[in-house]
Amino acid sequence: MQKILKKYYSENEPIILACSAWPDSMYLLHKILQTTFKKNLVVCYFNHKTRIETEDEEKFLENFCKKEKIAFETAYCNFEKIKKLYTSKSFEELAREKRYQFFQAISQIYKANKIITAHHLDDKIETFYFNLARWTKLTGLINMREFSGNILRPLLNIEKKEILEFLKKNNLKYFIDSSNLENIYTRNFLRNEIIPKFEKVNSNFKQNICNLIDYFEEFKKHIDFEIEEFLKEQGILIFNSEKYKINTLEIHWYFYIEDFNKKSDFLKKELIRYIFFKSNNNSTIWLTESNIKEIIRFINWKNNKTKKEIKNLKMKKENEIIIY
Repeated sequence: MQKILKKYYSENEPIILACSAWPDSMYLLHKILQTTFKKNLVVCYFNHKTRIETEDEEKFLENFCKKEKIAFETAYCNFEKIKKLYTSKSFEELAREKRYQFFQAISQIYKANKIITAHHLDDKIETFYFNLARWTKLTGLINMREFSGNILRPLLNIEKKEILEFLKKNNLKYFIDSSNLENIYTRNFLRNEIIPKFEKVNSNFKQNICNLIDYFEEFKKHIDFEIEEFLKEQGILIFNSEKYKINTLEIHWYFYIEDFNKKSDFLKKELIRYIFFKSNNNSTIWLTESNIKEIIRFINWKNNKTKKEIKNLKMKKENEIIIY
């Protein structure tokens, strides 16, 4: 842990730790406390207030941090009210969204540019199967990396059983989320029912899946390189913005439709995926197979002055070129 933290943090840089008081978080917390970076810790607990245990978890962490003389920050959210405002989103999606908004706010207060989480190897495997089951592209299958965006995940090579063994051996207290035992949530069903069956087939399957994810990542890097080389050969448009009637320069990329159509069907799809990914803060959420086919049809429409917009990806057709 000392080596990992030294790689990503300066000597006095605040370490914003997303902590739930569950086994994974407590393992990571205790491991950081064993390093010279202990003094930099800011433990953050987001109270969802959806379980009776959350009050005990928050109080436990608050007292723990006082004893260790480290900073502690907490917040909560009224999900009953929020669910009425965002009816199309699941509780899991909303909870994650609000939780990370809190972590980002704390990061700004402490002038930190990273958030450290306790995601481990089992989480990575679960996410792989979760995304595979609901359809995804390579980005979703690759899912978690040690450091991406502003999220640092130092436990990705640690299995859950190793975490539990460490806590038991050292007699360290932690809480259990009782809702994790309920299979009404997709992730729980995968964790409790599906993934254990793979272990019966091959006890080393987790490492095999990790190797497969690494392979997919190398494959994606190769594809992205091909796409980047293609886009570099195309062009950039720079012009004055008329939106606010001020002399502001806008920069747009473009590619020739004829050159695009020379690519294989696979590379055409991946090129759309890449442009969407870059336009949406490095995310392919909401990009479906039908979206991709829709964009390809748009590119080849006979009309020469048309526009297409999906999430933050905005494309405009100007005769023989597509501007984005």
